[in-house]
Amino acid sequence: MDKITLAGCVILKNNAILLLNRSKTGWYELPGGKVDEGEGSEDAAIRELKEELCCDVEIVKQLGVKDFEENGYVMTYVWFLSRLKNESQLLVGEPDKFDHFAWVPIFELKSNKLSPNMLNLVEELDLLNLSYRRKIK
Repeated sequence: MDKITLAGCVILKNNAILLLNRSKTGWYELPGGKVDEGEGSEDAAIRELKEELCCDVEIVKQLGVKDFEENGYVMTYVWFLSRLKNESQLLVGEPDKFDHFAWVPIFELKSNKLSPNMLNLVEELDLLNLSYRRKIK
């Protein structure tokens, strides 16, 4: 089975996560995508966010890595906690793929249609509990 490495940015603000809505499937997903040959995961995550949301980010730290199977491929996804450098410039940069972006409240993630990778992220990082802990403090 062929293997593909992917990288994406987890951007949080006020107990919400920045997601893109894929037109074809209607699911929410992280900004991110395929790591090109010779490219590092961090660089790919930064590049993909620039392409998909027309803005720059700063990588804060790596959050996790998860292998999963999809469409006959083994996918390795690397998640990075990231910070927007200029939020006012957010704009869907690939309107042929995505119809909008949204700040989705973390505690409402499971009530939305999520991509396989987003389901993995919720499971791996337990974002729902993270959100609840923050609200209590």
